[in-house]
Amino acid sequence: MKPDLITQTLKTYFVEKGKTIKVIQRYLRVHYRLIMDEKVLMKRVQNL
Repeated sequence: MKPDLITQTLKTYFVEKGKTIKVIQRYLRVHYRLIMDEKVLMKRVQNL
């Protein structure tokens, strides 16, 4: 998978720092105005 914004965020916060998907959703919504579904984020985590 190409290292885009969402993939980089998931690697940093989910894998390295152990944050939850809800925290990552809130981070993406506040900082980048991206509204991502939890299922989509979990699918992307599996593809890492």
